[in-house]
Amino acid sequence: MEPEYRTRRPHKKSRNGCQPCKQRRKKCDELKPRCTRCVDRDLNCQYQSRRQRPEEEGWRPVSPSQSRSPSIIPVHGIDSMTPDELELLRHYLTHTSRIIPYDGDDLYALQEGFPSLAFRCRTLMNSILALAAVCKCHDIMTQPTINEKHREQAQALLLVAEDRHKESLRRTQYEIPNLHRECYDATLANAPLMVLYILANHSIRIQWAEITADVPAGFVPTQLQWVLLIRAAHLAYSGMLSDIDLGLESYPEPHSPASNPPVSPLDQLSPDPVNHIISPEDGPTKHTRELFLPILAATSRGALTSLRTKAEARRTEMPAHPEIAFSFVALGTLEDIADEVFKTNSHAIDLKLSLERAHSSPTTPPPQSRLSCVSPWLRNYLARVTMATPTRPFRRTITAFVNRVPAEYLTLVQSSVELLSESRGIESLTTPQRLAVDIFAHWLVLVMLLDGVWWIGGIGAWELGRIVNTLGDKGFGEAEGKTTWWPASMYSINVELKKQMATEHQHGS
Repeated sequence: MEPEYRTRRPHKKSRNGCQPCKQRRKKCDELKPRCTRCVDRDLNCQYQSRRQRPEEEGWRPVSPSQSRSPSIIPVHGIDSMTPDELELLRHYLTHTSRIIPYDGDDLYALQEGFPSLAFRCRTLMNSILALAAVCKCHDIMTQPTINEKHREQAQALLLVAEDRHKESLRRTQYEIPNLHRECYDATLANAPLMVLYILANHSIRIQWAEITADVPAGFVPTQLQWVLLIRAAHLAYSGMLSDIDLGLESYPEPHSPASNPPVSPLDQLSPDPVNHIISPEDGPTKHTRELFLPILAATSRGALTSLRTKAEARRTEMPAHPEIAFSFVALGTLEDIADEVFKTNSHAIDLKLSLERAHSSPTTPPPQSRLSCVSPWLRNYLARVTMATPTRPFRRTITAFVNRVPAEYLTLVQSSVELLSESRGIESLTTPQRLAVDIFAHWLVLVMLLDGVWWIGGIGAWELGRIVNTLGDKGFGEAEGKTTWWPASMYSINVELKKQMATEHQHGS
């Protein structure tokens, strides 16, 4: 007798669930206007019948001459944005763009210049939405109390941010090889937004790891990838400065109408798009500026002198080693930055005083360079944020280290720190690797001064803590005898000051 086979009843998977349930990979009951899960968690329930292709999203080329770049869109592209996208854009215009700028020039770029370009470029709009989403996530994670509902909201926002960032990155990689003049502004503007997003995303992951041991899969802080990625704006600026534009006719003068960003329907989203800066964040929190900064200023010069002594000894042992040479460039850069931050010599003091009087304007780029085709307001903004010209904020002075050192040095640091973390011991590193990490750890001490910048926050302390926890109080110890390694000592002091601040805050409340 032949066995009896049953026909399996086909399973029909619904693809009509709401976006929050899809992002969290939960079954949606598809109730409208809001599903049960979204009602319970107070989420913005949004349905989408099908995923539109980029060309169906209303972000189409404006002319045949621009058809080579599928991201160029008409000004009325706002009409095709979903309610969730509009909400993120509104958040960017009314909040995010006001808590990043240091001065009026920054504010103009972030609150009017970038959004105006984004209405014509889906790639740039994706980066703005990603930054807005991670900003909202930060606002949630910094509330006095965090419950499960808050965590779910933050996780959903991070998923949205990651999706937007990856899409912007994908489009950028597609467009760069065939970049033409109409896209210079939008492509260059995208670089600093991606840098801000990468830092903010890493900072949020660190916040998450510090407040709970149950970090969602995929949200664990990554190992030093942010260091290499934040060079993006600097590379974009310097690359366009050196690249030749063969079709160049002329570039707009700084005060000509063409130097302003294109007109956009910003008034549909904010009645007063250009407004005051909410809080110009220089770097340290008030507590850090008053207590931790003086300690660093008093001890940094001796620490860097000791570090140079060790470096000179290594160079004597291996005079022709290229990795030692890369580290010496990084050490010189670190010493210059410390001088600028702590004003430990007359040259640095003169520099700071001159910057306090007025911002330096970048020199006019060569007429044949691609950068000469970029709008002056954007060119000047990039020059400031990449430290191509000096600027005042601690946050730019300190992070300029990443742009000034050789790329080979950063690659060496990343591989060395990863090896140190995996092997859990100093013996796993070569002499050049030890020197590179030693210099990097000293720089991370300065990064701890940037705890008042919301998109950086605890990155310095977190990254330095991982190195100190592996090496211990003595660090590399070649020339410090029985004394504590300076980065380890400053890390411990910072931890104690944070505990003191938390105790004072608790008693005060």
